[in-house]
Amino acid sequence: MAPSALAVVAAPAAKAAVSREQAVAKLMALPELKRWAENIEQRSSGTRHGALLETDPAPRDVNGKPHYQLSFVENGDDMAQSLASFLVSHASGEILVEDDTSGELLPLDQWRKKQKD
Repeated sequence: MAPSALAVVAAPAAKAAVSREQAVAKLMALPELKRWAENIEQRSSGTRHGALLETDPAPRDVNGKPHYQLSFVENGDDMAQSLASFLVSHASGEILVEDDTSGELLPLDQWRKKQKD
């Protein structure tokens, strides 16, 4: 007797509670990013700017939860230099910072402490 075929129906993707635009606004409101953007503008006499770029439009899964992938960059005519990479939770807006050396994901408060060291 042949096994019966099971119909698999994918559940529709849950709508993110935090939009991409809200994630960007949340990051740009951080005092660190504001300061970096101001320093870039001043140092370059306005020829370079601080900006957030989406590094991958596909959400990154962290502990079973989707996150936006964004990098803060120094943006100029000829290049964009990444200064920090961030993940923002679709569900809660929690911000994680990716350590450039180890790849470890740090909660925002832990990253801030590390910056002071």
